[in-house]
Amino acid sequence: MPQARTIPAMAQDPTSPQARRALVTGATGFVGGHVVRRLVDDGWVVHALVRDPAAARLDGVSVHPVPGPIDDLIGLVADVAPEVCFHLATAFRGVHVPADIEPMVTANVGFGTALAEAVSRAGNCTFVNTGTVWQHYDARSYSPVSLYAAMKQAFTDVLRFYQEVAGLPVVTLELTDTYGPGDPRPKLLPILARAAREGTQLQMTDGTQLIDLLHVDDAVTALLATADGNPGATYGASGGETLNLRDLVARFESVSGLQVDAQWGVRAARPREMLKPWMVSGPPPGWAPKVTLDEGIRALLDAE
Repeated sequence: MPQARTIPAMAQDPTSPQARRALVTGATGFVGGHVVRRLVDDGWVVHALVRDPAAARLDGVSVHPVPGPIDDLIGLVADVAPEVCFHLATAFRGVHVPADIEPMVTANVGFGTALAEAVSRAGNCTFVNTGTVWQHYDARSYSPVSLYAAMKQAFTDVLRFYQEVAGLPVVTLELTDTYGPGDPRPKLLPILARAAREGTQLQMTDGTQLIDLLHVDDAVTALLATADGNPGATYGASGGETLNLRDLVARFESVSGLQVDAQWGVRAARPREMLKPWMVSGPPPGWAPKVTLDEGIRALLDAE
């Protein structure tokens, strides 16, 4: 079985008998990276499954390469013996092309199913699944905005089998759009900031679609609250403000003091843009967002 490598951290005591144990997938991603840092800071013993351990820079985390054979994955999870598995690994495509289908199925359904099998066999572990509000087009209980959202729903159905038949405690958190400083993803707020500072035009849609921005710190807190939620429950984490795109650009300009040269109505809208508020699940127990949109925009600008 592939061996883990542990990067030392300043603030962690893995010998403490009270330390909780976590297994995290997607730990090299934006939200996943913040999750493992919070867990380490809170004194958890953290293990991460990653594609390329040599490229992972995760202080205080035992880093494991994703095993190929499922028997190796089962053995690895049994050895780690996590109390909570935070499953954040995903292959996101807003609008897919045919070549995306196979890697999306592999990452969003295949790997997750193998992981659920391994975690259910290990026992005594809560499986925290991450969903998306894109599963709720037009504010419906289920209607996928994209193929990505449909695969998220497909995996949710797979987890229902493991919960009802194998007894795996599953809790799901559906997220709105996340953001924060240092985000390498091509997200809207950094794009607005760069365009405003460089004086470049932005070709936009008509701007009627809705967006709800959740700061990464609040997303992490919501995930930790979800881990202690009721098995079988689905929760939702929202930034607390739903704006259309035009209002968001105006808000960014007001907070930042910068001007965005937005060319409205130039780009075609994506299929099934969100035009109604879509959060259908209540928040995790005891959780509410703390970072306001104005505070988040200022922090992002300061970091850049």
